Parts: sequence; C-alpha cells; structure tokens
Amino acid sequence: MRSTLWAIVVAVPLFMLLSTGSLVRSGGGKTVEGCPEQTLSLAEARALYERGRAKTREGMMGEYYRTDSLEAGLPMLKRAALHGVIPAMGAYAGHLLQSGAVDMQEIAGLAYPDAAAEGMMWSTLLRHRGEPASPGDEETYRVLLDPSTPFPDGFFSDPSGTAWMFQMTTEEDLQWAREQAFAWRACW
Repeated sequence: MRSTLWAIVVAVPLFMLLSTGSLVRSGGGKTVEGCPEQTLSLAEARALYERGRAKTREGMMGEYYRTDSLEAGLPMLKRAALHGVIPAMGAYAGHLLQSGAVDMQEIAGLAYPDAAAEGMMWSTLLRHRGEPASPGDEETYRVLLDPSTPFPDGFFSDPSGTAWMFQMTTEEDLQWAREQAFAWRACW
C-alpha cells in the first residue's frame, strides 16, 4: 500500500509536468534566425495587421480578450510583425506578455515562459526600431538592447517596470530574446 501511494504521489505531478506545455520551459533551446522572408507588400502586411487586430478584439468584454479570438488573430499579427509592421509588433508582444508573464497561460502554442520570452523579444525589437521605453524602463532596455552586456545582479528579481516579467523567463531565454531582437533590428 505504501509503495502504491508513493508511486501516485510521484507519478501524478510528473505526468502533469510532462503533459502540459504550459509547465515546460524551452531552456534556451531556441536559435537566432536571420531576417524573416518578406512575401507581402507593406500594404498587404498592414491590412493583415488590421484583420488580425480586429479578429483578436472579437467578443471582447471590457479589456478582456477571448482566448478563441486571440488564437484566431495572433497568427495574422505575427505574420504582419514579421513583415515589419510596428503596430503589429506591439500588439503581438503585448498579447504574448499578457498571457505568458501576467496570466501565466499557454498561448499560440507557446508555453507561458516561452510566450514571455518571445514577447520580450518583440518588445526589445520595438526599442531597436525607435519606439521609446516607458519612463523608468530605460536602464532595463539599455541592457536588453546590447546582447553583449552581462545581466546585472538582481536583473531577474527587479519588481519594477518591465523587469518584473523576467521572473517568468530563464536567463537563457532572455538572452535569446535580446540576441534575436538585435539580429532583426535592421531587417525592414
């Protein structure tokens, strides 16, 4: 009886850990890619952003987005972002950060830590593309914009501004995010 109980105590949490993507971190397994292939004109990419934005807003209740609407619109936002549409980058980053870092929920096939890391990549890319950091986040983005800068002590436990979201990522994932943003900074 005791061994059966022990097996249940170990097996159930292990099964949950291995079977739900929302509990699995990439652990730095992502590679930095070159500039995305451009298959749409700027006008087509902007129109795609508008359709994706509208799709994500279907059925909104106040400031809350429906999961099915996000799942339908996010692929359009991502594709528009990959074509250099700044508002699409911001919208896509915002949804990934909300789901990954704030709600700690899987989104768009990404476990929440991966969604948080990818959201930080797009957020950092926006800073490379000239979007200003929020007041108080300048130092955080100074570090994120230069992937050769070591992470300062306490960088992953800062409770303020954007930095509090780093608690939802690993150092390897955030390093990938800033390297990918740096690699894409001049793609468009």
